[in-house]
Amino acid sequence: MVDFQLDEMQEMLRDLAREFAMEEIRPHAEHWDANSEYPKDTINAAHEMGLLNLHISEDYGGPGLGCMEEVLVNEELAWGDPGFATAAYATSLACAPLITGATHEQKDKYLRMVAEDGALASYAITEPGAGSDVAACKTLAIKDGDEYVINGRKWWSSGVMDPRCKIAILMGKTNPDAPRHQQQSQILVPLETPGVTIKRHLPVFGFDDAPHGHMHMRFTDVRVPKENMILGPGRGFEVAQGRLGPGRIHHCMRSIGLAEAALKLLCERSVSREAFGRPLAKLGGNVDIIADARINIEMTRLLCLKAAWLMDN
Repeated sequence: MVDFQLDEMQEMLRDLAREFAMEEIRPHAEHWDANSEYPKDTINAAHEMGLLNLHISEDYGGPGLGCMEEVLVNEELAWGDPGFATAAYATSLACAPLITGATHEQKDKYLRMVAEDGALASYAITEPGAGSDVAACKTLAIKDGDEYVINGRKWWSSGVMDPRCKIAILMGKTNPDAPRHQQQSQILVPLETPGVTIKRHLPVFGFDDAPHGHMHMRFTDVRVPKENMILGPGRGFEVAQGRLGPGRIHHCMRSIGLAEAALKLLCERSVSREAFGRPLAKLGGNVDIIADARINIEMTRLLCLKAAWLMDN
């Protein structure tokens, strides 16, 4: 049976995220967006407060929480600013392949670096010609002796320009002749590796996060050791689907956080602005519009919470 009654820890975590959003995010969100300013200090503060990378297990320095806790935090952070929430959780998305498919040695090195040292990681999966269809990625990662040689382009790689971002998890085609969903692999690529080039920043309305935000990258004869392969050759699509599902729930909850913020402004406007001698809330069907918005937000939140609960159970 689905039970949405939060336990004491979940309530404390949600309330902590809500307080953080009210005091540290929302007052600065307009400034960040207007000046294309990446809120790295605030992301650092969120990390220090234990609001990020919740799904990293205790074995590797994290709290070992589930999808439910992550979506609760994502809604509150996005109430403050959806761009901030997306930037702050980019590393969480990138760490997912490590959690689902990495060796103990890979996890101990990279997950601990994120959980304990506050390092960032980027998920280099989307390409100019391949977005949600991850099996269509054309970047090549061809085995040459004890190394993989990577050539191709990636974009919308979030957080890459932040100096704390040390590694990208890249989706590359290791066997172009295999069945479509067995061609791709996921490989750890340290960003200081020769041949990794940051081409430009890609602005996104409302989710800009420049200059550290979402990047167009080029990989030219980039060589990484074969030990950097995650799970195994040809299993990149499998690894991606293991995390993109929960990641989509995070995105949905961020939209709900943004909707809550919009509804709050709508309600305030409806009682502060007058027309024809009456508040807007007293005119026409405006109250019905507000009520419909509240109903839709509540329904959508319950749907997302159910999805998160199912992921955890």
